[in-house]
Amino acid sequence: MFSKLFIFLLVLISIGVFVYDSWVNYVQHVDIRRSFVNHPEFIPTSEIANLSSWGFQNIIADSYWLSTIQYIGSNALGSEYKGYLYSMINLITDMNPHFVFPYEIGELLLPSYNERYEQLSKDEIQKNTDQAIKLGMKGIVKNCDPQKVEKAKNEFNLSKLWTDESYKNACKDPMIPYYLAYIYYWNLHDGAKSSEYYRLASTNTDAPTGARTMAAIMQGKSGDREKAIIMLLSLAESIEGNKNTLCKQFSSELGTTLLNTFNAKATLTGKWLAEIDSIRQSIIKKLEEEWVNPTNGQNVDNFCSTYLNKAVREINLSYLEQADARYLHDKKEHAILPSILLKSGYIDYNPIDFQQDIKNKQGIEYFYSTETNNWDYRMAGEKR
Repeated sequence: MFSKLFIFLLVLISIGVFVYDSWVNYVQHVDIRRSFVNHPEFIPTSEIANLSSWGFQNIIADSYWLSTIQYIGSNALGSEYKGYLYSMINLITDMNPHFVFPYEIGELLLPSYNERYEQLSKDEIQKNTDQAIKLGMKGIVKNCDPQKVEKAKNEFNLSKLWTDESYKNACKDPMIPYYLAYIYYWNLHDGAKSSEYYRLASTNTDAPTGARTMAAIMQGKSGDREKAIIMLLSLAESIEGNKNTLCKQFSSELGTTLLNTFNAKATLTGKWLAEIDSIRQSIIKKLEEEWVNPTNGQNVDNFCSTYLNKAVREINLSYLEQADARYLHDKKEHAILPSILLKSGYIDYNPIDFQQDIKNKQGIEYFYSTETNNWDYRMAGEKR
Protein backbone atom coordinates (compact mmCIF):
# COMPACT_ATOMS: atom_id res chain seq x y z
CA MET A 1 0.00 0.00 0.00
CA PHE A 2 2.82 2.35 0.96
CA SER A 3 4.77 1.56 -2.17
CA LYS A 4 1.76 2.34 -4.38
CA LEU A 5 1.24 5.65 -2.58
CA PHE A 6 4.93 6.46 -2.92
CA ILE A 7 4.84 5.73 -6.66
CA PHE A 8 1.68 7.84 -7.02
CA LEU A 9 3.35 10.77 -5.25
CA LEU A 10 6.44 10.42 -7.45
CA VAL A 11 4.25 10.56 -10.54
CA LEU A 12 2.51 13.70 -9.27
CA ILE A 13 5.82 15.34 -8.44
CA SER A 14 7.21 14.43 -11.90
CA ILE A 15 4.14 15.88 -13.60
CA GLY A 16 4.45 19.01 -11.49
CA VAL A 17 8.14 19.40 -12.33
CA PHE A 18 7.39 18.86 -16.04
CA VAL A 19 4.57 21.40 -16.02
CA TYR A 20 6.69 23.90 -14.11
CA ASP A 21 9.69 23.42 -16.40
CA SER A 22 7.46 23.61 -19.44
CA TRP A 23 6.01 26.86 -18.15
CA VAL A 24 9.47 28.23 -17.42
CA ASN A 25 10.63 27.22 -20.90
CA TYR A 26 7.50 28.71 -22.45
CA VAL A 27 8.16 32.01 -20.70
CA GLN A 28 11.79 31.76 -21.76
CA HIS A 29 10.90 31.24 -25.42
CA VAL A 30 8.37 34.09 -25.27
CA ASP A 31 11.23 36.30 -24.09
CA ILE A 32 13.44 34.97 -26.89
CA ARG A 33 10.70 35.74 -29.43
CA ARG A 34 10.59 39.31 -28.17
CA SER A 35 14.36 39.50 -28.51
CA PHE A 36 14.06 38.41 -32.12
CA VAL A 37 12.11 41.58 -32.84
CA ASN A 38 13.52 44.09 -30.39
CA HIS A 39 17.06 42.84 -29.76
CA PRO A 40 18.13 40.50 -32.59
CA GLU A 41 21.73 40.74 -31.38
CA PHE A 42 20.69 38.46 -28.48
CA ILE A 43 19.55 35.56 -30.67
CA PRO A 44 20.29 32.29 -28.81
CA THR A 45 22.59 29.64 -30.18
CA SER A 46 21.05 26.49 -31.67
CA GLU A 47 22.42 24.47 -28.75
CA ILE A 48 20.68 26.63 -26.14
CA ALA A 49 17.43 26.76 -28.11
CA ASN A 50 17.41 22.97 -28.52
CA LEU A 51 18.19 22.30 -24.84
CA SER A 52 15.26 24.45 -23.73
CA SER A 53 12.79 23.11 -26.30
CA TRP A 54 11.93 19.87 -24.47
CA GLY A 55 11.60 17.98 -27.74
CA PHE A 56 9.24 20.51 -29.32
CA GLN A 57 11.79 21.89 -31.77
CA ASN A 58 9.31 22.14 -34.65
CA ILE A 59 6.83 24.16 -32.60
CA ILE A 60 9.57 26.45 -31.31
CA ALA A 61 10.88 26.87 -34.89
CA ASP A 62 7.38 27.93 -35.99
CA SER A 63 7.27 30.40 -33.13
CA TYR A 64 10.63 31.88 -34.06
CA TRP A 65 9.54 32.10 -37.69
CA LEU A 66 6.50 34.19 -36.77
CA SER A 67 8.81 36.52 -34.87
CA THR A 68 11.18 36.67 -37.86
CA ILE A 69 8.32 37.78 -40.10
CA GLN A 70 7.50 40.48 -37.56
CA TYR A 71 11.18 41.48 -37.45
CA ILE A 72 11.31 41.81 -41.24
CA GLY A 73 8.17 43.93 -41.28
CA SER A 74 9.43 46.17 -38.48
CA ASN A 75 12.74 46.79 -40.24
CA ALA A 76 11.67 46.84 -43.89
CA LEU A 77 12.64 50.48 -44.42
CA GLY A 78 16.12 50.46 -45.90
CA SER A 79 16.15 46.65 -45.60
CA GLU A 80 17.71 46.85 -42.15
CA TYR A 81 16.36 43.36 -41.42
CA LYS A 82 19.17 41.90 -43.53
CA GLY A 83 21.58 42.54 -40.66
CA TYR A 84 20.28 39.56 -38.67
CA LEU A 85 18.06 37.68 -41.11
CA TYR A 86 20.67 35.01 -41.86
CA SER A 87 21.24 34.28 -38.15
CA MET A 88 17.51 34.03 -37.54
CA ILE A 89 16.84 31.68 -40.45
CA ASN A 90 19.90 29.62 -39.64
CA LEU A 91 18.59 29.08 -36.10
CA ILE A 92 15.08 28.23 -37.32
CA THR A 93 16.38 25.68 -39.83
CA ASP A 94 18.68 24.18 -37.19
CA MET A 95 15.60 23.65 -35.04
CA ASN A 96 13.57 22.27 -37.95
CA PRO A 97 15.79 21.42 -40.98
CA HIS A 98 12.76 20.35 -43.05
CA PHE A 99 10.91 23.66 -42.74
CA VAL A 100 11.55 24.77 -46.34
CA PHE A 101 9.89 28.19 -46.42
CA PRO A 102 12.57 30.03 -44.37
CA TYR A 103 15.31 28.79 -46.73
CA GLU A 104 13.41 30.18 -49.71
CA ILE A 105 12.68 33.54 -48.08
CA GLY A 106 16.37 33.88 -47.23
CA GLU A 107 17.32 33.09 -50.82
CA LEU A 108 14.89 35.68 -52.13
CA LEU A 109 15.49 38.56 -49.70
CA LEU A 110 19.17 38.47 -48.80
CA PRO A 111 20.74 38.86 -52.28
CA SER A 112 18.19 41.43 -53.48
CA TYR A 113 19.34 45.03 -53.62
CA ASN A 114 17.63 48.27 -54.61
CA GLU A 115 19.95 51.28 -54.63
CA ARG A 116 16.99 53.66 -54.39
CA TYR A 117 16.37 52.86 -50.74
CA GLU A 118 19.26 50.65 -49.64
CA GLN A 119 22.68 51.98 -48.73
CA LEU A 120 24.96 48.95 -48.78
CA SER A 121 28.61 48.63 -49.72
CA LYS A 122 29.81 46.07 -52.28
CA ASP A 123 31.19 43.98 -49.43
CA GLU A 124 27.83 44.01 -47.63
CA ILE A 125 25.98 43.04 -50.82
CA GLN A 126 28.44 40.20 -51.37
CA LYS A 127 28.08 39.08 -47.74
CA ASN A 128 24.29 38.92 -48.10
CA THR A 129 24.60 36.96 -51.34
CA ASP A 130 27.02 34.50 -49.73
CA GLN A 131 24.60 34.02 -46.84
CA ALA A 132 21.73 33.34 -49.24
CA ILE A 133 23.84 30.68 -50.98
CA LYS A 134 24.72 29.10 -47.63
CA LEU A 135 21.03 28.83 -46.77
CA GLY A 136 20.23 27.36 -50.19
CA MET A 137 23.01 24.80 -49.91
CA LYS A 138 21.89 23.91 -46.39
CA GLY A 139 18.34 23.46 -47.66
CA ILE A 140 19.55 21.08 -50.37
CA VAL A 141 21.64 19.04 -47.93
CA LYS A 142 18.71 18.72 -45.51
CA ASN A 143 15.88 18.27 -48.03
CA CYS A 144 17.26 16.54 -51.12
CA ASP A 145 18.39 13.01 -51.97
CA PRO A 146 22.23 13.28 -52.15
CA GLN A 147 22.59 10.55 -54.77
CA LYS A 148 19.97 12.12 -57.05
CA VAL A 149 21.56 15.53 -56.53
CA GLU A 150 24.94 14.32 -57.77
CA LYS A 151 23.42 12.51 -60.73
CA ALA A 152 21.36 15.53 -61.79
CA LYS A 153 24.34 17.87 -61.55
CA ASN A 154 26.28 15.73 -64.02
CA GLU A 155 23.47 14.89 -66.46
CA PHE A 156 23.18 17.03 -69.60
CA ASN A 157 20.74 14.81 -71.48
CA LEU A 158 17.57 16.57 -70.39
CA SER A 159 15.31 13.92 -71.88
CA LYS A 160 16.94 11.30 -69.67
CA LEU A 161 16.86 13.65 -66.69
CA TRP A 162 13.06 13.81 -66.83
CA THR A 163 12.20 10.26 -67.89
CA ASP A 164 14.58 8.15 -65.80
CA GLU A 165 13.01 7.38 -62.40
CA SER A 166 16.43 7.49 -60.72
CA TYR A 167 16.40 11.30 -61.09
CA LYS A 168 12.77 12.00 -60.27
CA ASN A 169 11.86 14.39 -57.42
CA ALA A 170 15.39 14.86 -56.15
CA CYS A 171 14.28 17.48 -53.60
CA LYS A 172 11.41 17.89 -51.18
CA ASP A 173 10.75 21.33 -52.66
CA PRO A 174 12.12 22.35 -56.09
CA MET A 175 12.12 26.05 -55.23
CA ILE A 176 15.22 25.74 -53.01
CA PRO A 177 17.51 24.82 -55.95
CA TYR A 178 15.44 27.01 -58.30
CA TYR A 179 16.16 30.18 -56.31
CA LEU A 180 19.78 29.10 -55.85
CA ALA A 181 20.11 28.86 -59.63
CA TYR A 182 18.75 32.39 -59.94
CA ILE A 183 21.28 33.74 -57.43
CA TYR A 184 24.22 32.09 -59.15
CA TYR A 185 23.48 33.76 -62.46
CA TRP A 186 21.91 37.11 -61.64
CA ASN A 187 24.12 37.89 -58.65
CA LEU A 188 27.33 36.01 -59.44
CA HIS A 189 27.09 35.65 -63.25
CA ASP A 190 27.96 31.96 -62.95
CA GLY A 191 26.02 30.29 -65.76
CA ALA A 192 27.45 26.80 -65.18
CA LYS A 193 26.37 26.69 -61.52
CA SER A 194 23.04 28.26 -62.40
CA SER A 195 22.38 25.55 -65.00
CA GLU A 196 23.36 22.90 -62.47
CA TYR A 197 20.70 23.97 -59.99
CA TYR A 198 18.04 24.58 -62.64
CA ARG A 199 18.63 20.97 -63.74
CA LEU A 200 18.24 19.80 -60.15
CA ALA A 201 15.01 21.79 -59.72
CA SER A 202 13.62 20.44 -63.00
CA THR A 203 13.69 16.83 -61.73
CA ASN A 204 10.65 17.60 -59.58
CA THR A 205 7.25 17.05 -61.14
CA ASP A 206 5.98 20.22 -59.41
CA ALA A 207 8.90 22.42 -60.51
CA PRO A 208 8.25 25.59 -62.55
CA THR A 209 8.20 24.64 -66.22
CA GLY A 210 10.76 27.36 -66.93
CA ALA A 211 13.42 25.42 -64.98
CA ARG A 212 13.96 23.12 -67.95
CA THR A 213 14.48 25.95 -70.40
CA MET A 214 16.66 27.92 -68.00
CA ALA A 215 18.90 24.89 -67.44
CA ALA A 216 19.81 24.93 -71.12
CA ILE A 217 20.00 28.71 -71.47
CA MET A 218 22.27 29.10 -68.45
CA GLN A 219 24.60 26.43 -69.80
CA GLY A 220 25.00 28.68 -72.84
CA LYS A 221 25.54 31.69 -70.59
CA SER A 222 28.49 29.84 -69.07
CA GLY A 223 30.10 29.72 -72.51
CA ASP A 224 29.57 25.98 -72.90
CA ARG A 225 27.66 26.18 -76.19
CA GLU A 226 27.95 22.50 -76.99
CA LYS A 227 26.08 21.39 -73.88
CA ALA A 228 23.55 24.22 -74.18
CA ILE A 229 22.70 23.34 -77.79
CA ILE A 230 22.36 19.63 -77.08
CA MET A 231 20.19 20.38 -74.03
CA LEU A 232 17.88 22.65 -76.03
CA LEU A 233 17.59 20.17 -78.87
CA SER A 234 16.78 17.38 -76.42
CA LEU A 235 14.04 19.66 -75.09
CA ALA A 236 12.70 20.08 -78.62
CA GLU A 237 12.63 16.31 -79.09
CA SER A 238 11.15 15.33 -75.77
CA ILE A 239 8.80 18.16 -74.77
CA GLU A 240 5.52 16.80 -73.49
CA GLY A 241 2.73 16.91 -76.04
CA ASN A 242 4.99 17.20 -79.06
CA LYS A 243 3.62 14.92 -81.78
CA ASN A 244 5.13 16.61 -84.80
CA THR A 245 7.70 14.28 -86.33
CA LEU A 246 9.11 17.02 -88.60
CA CYS A 247 10.38 19.07 -85.66
CA LYS A 248 11.61 16.02 -83.78
CA GLN A 249 13.40 14.70 -86.84
CA PHE A 250 15.14 18.01 -87.55
CA SER A 251 16.17 18.40 -83.89
CA SER A 252 17.63 14.89 -83.83
CA GLU A 253 19.51 15.31 -87.11
CA LEU A 254 20.83 18.73 -86.15
CA GLY A 255 22.00 17.39 -82.80
CA THR A 256 23.90 14.53 -84.43
CA THR A 257 25.51 16.87 -86.98
CA LEU A 258 26.59 19.33 -84.30
CA LEU A 259 28.03 16.63 -82.05
CA ASN A 260 30.17 15.40 -84.94
CA THR A 261 31.21 18.98 -85.71
CA PHE A 262 32.15 19.75 -82.11
CA ASN A 263 33.97 16.44 -81.66
CA ALA A 264 35.99 17.10 -84.79
CA LYS A 265 36.62 20.68 -83.62
CA ALA A 266 35.47 21.81 -87.04
CA THR A 267 34.82 25.46 -87.92
CA LEU A 268 31.20 26.50 -88.37
CA THR A 269 30.62 28.24 -91.70
CA GLY A 270 28.28 31.07 -92.62
CA LYS A 271 26.87 29.08 -95.51
CA TRP A 272 25.91 26.19 -93.21
CA LEU A 273 24.35 28.54 -90.64
CA ALA A 274 22.30 30.27 -93.35
CA GLU A 275 20.98 26.89 -94.53
CA ILE A 276 20.13 25.86 -90.97
CA ASP A 277 18.22 29.10 -90.37
CA SER A 278 16.34 28.74 -93.64
CA ILE A 279 15.22 25.23 -92.66
CA ARG A 280 14.32 26.48 -89.16
CA GLN A 281 12.12 29.22 -90.57
CA SER A 282 10.27 26.85 -92.88
CA ILE A 283 9.66 24.38 -90.03
CA ILE A 284 8.45 27.11 -87.67
CA LYS A 285 6.05 28.38 -90.32
CA LYS A 286 4.55 24.91 -90.78
CA LEU A 287 4.30 24.40 -87.02
CA GLU A 288 2.50 27.71 -86.59
CA GLU A 289 0.03 26.83 -89.34
CA GLU A 290 -0.69 23.42 -87.77
CA TRP A 291 -0.69 24.31 -84.07
CA VAL A 292 -2.01 27.84 -83.69
CA ASN A 293 -5.69 28.06 -84.60
CA PRO A 294 -8.79 29.52 -82.93
CA THR A 295 -10.41 26.13 -82.40
CA ASN A 296 -7.88 24.39 -80.18
CA GLY A 297 -6.30 27.50 -78.64
CA GLN A 298 -2.85 25.91 -78.67
CA ASN A 299 0.19 28.13 -78.53
CA VAL A 300 3.29 27.38 -80.55
CA ASP A 301 5.45 28.50 -77.61
CA ASN A 302 4.42 25.32 -75.78
CA PHE A 303 5.96 23.10 -78.40
CA CYS A 304 9.37 22.22 -79.73
CA SER A 305 9.70 25.28 -81.97
CA THR A 306 10.56 27.40 -78.92
CA TYR A 307 13.55 25.23 -78.08
CA LEU A 308 14.53 24.81 -81.71
CA ASN A 309 14.72 28.61 -82.01
CA LYS A 310 16.84 28.91 -78.87
CA ALA A 311 19.16 26.11 -80.01
CA VAL A 312 19.83 27.92 -83.29
CA ARG A 313 20.52 31.08 -81.27
CA GLU A 314 23.25 29.18 -79.40
CA ILE A 315 24.65 27.89 -82.71
CA ASN A 316 24.87 31.49 -83.94
CA LEU A 317 26.72 32.53 -80.79
CA SER A 318 29.08 29.57 -81.17
CA TYR A 319 29.83 30.69 -84.74
CA LEU A 320 30.62 34.22 -83.51
CA GLU A 321 32.79 32.88 -80.69
CA GLN A 322 34.90 30.86 -83.11
CA ALA A 323 35.42 33.92 -85.31
CA ASP A 324 36.12 36.19 -82.35
CA ALA A 325 38.80 33.78 -81.10
CA ARG A 326 40.64 34.29 -84.41
CA TYR A 327 40.05 38.05 -84.20
CA LEU A 328 41.45 38.12 -80.64
CA HIS A 329 44.53 36.18 -81.74
CA ASP A 330 45.23 38.72 -84.49
CA LYS A 331 44.03 41.98 -82.95
CA LYS A 332 44.69 41.29 -79.24
CA GLU A 333 41.15 42.40 -78.39
CA HIS A 334 37.58 41.12 -78.75
CA ALA A 335 35.39 42.24 -81.65
CA ILE A 336 32.47 43.21 -79.32
CA LEU A 337 29.87 43.17 -82.16
CA PRO A 338 29.18 40.85 -85.13
CA SER A 339 29.38 43.84 -87.50
CA ILE A 340 33.07 44.25 -86.61
CA LEU A 341 33.76 40.61 -87.44
CA LEU A 342 31.88 40.96 -90.72
CA LYS A 343 33.64 44.18 -91.72
CA SER A 344 37.04 42.68 -90.87
CA GLY A 345 36.36 39.55 -92.90
CA TYR A 346 36.34 37.09 -89.99
CA ILE A 347 32.79 36.03 -90.86
CA ASP A 348 30.96 36.04 -94.19
CA TYR A 349 27.47 35.76 -92.70
CA ASN A 350 25.88 37.94 -90.01
CA PRO A 351 23.56 35.60 -88.08
CA ILE A 352 20.09 37.00 -87.37
CA ASP A 353 18.35 35.99 -84.16
CA PHE A 354 14.79 34.69 -84.43
CA GLN A 355 13.71 37.67 -82.30
CA GLN A 356 15.70 40.25 -84.24
CA ASP A 357 14.08 42.89 -86.47
CA ILE A 358 16.85 44.33 -88.65
CA LYS A 359 14.63 46.84 -90.45
CA ASN A 360 13.35 48.52 -87.29
CA LYS A 361 16.50 47.83 -85.22
CA GLN A 362 14.50 46.08 -82.54
CA GLY A 363 14.58 42.76 -80.74
CA ILE A 364 17.60 40.65 -79.85
CA GLU A 365 21.15 41.44 -80.93
CA TYR A 366 24.41 39.57 -80.29
CA PHE A 367 27.41 41.10 -78.52
CA TYR A 368 30.53 40.20 -76.56
CA SER A 369 29.93 40.69 -72.83
CA THR A 370 32.92 42.08 -70.94
CA GLU A 371 31.07 41.24 -67.75
CA THR A 372 30.94 37.47 -68.35
CA ASN A 373 33.70 37.25 -71.00
CA ASN A 374 31.37 35.37 -73.32
CA TRP A 375 29.25 36.15 -76.36
CA ASP A 376 25.69 36.83 -75.31
CA TYR A 377 22.44 38.44 -76.47
CA ARG A 378 20.41 41.46 -75.38
CA MET A 379 17.65 43.77 -76.54
CA ALA A 380 18.80 46.07 -79.33
CA GLY A 381 19.57 49.52 -78.03
CA GLU A 382 20.20 48.26 -74.50
CA LYS A 383 22.90 50.17 -72.62
CA ARG A 384 26.36 48.81 -73.38
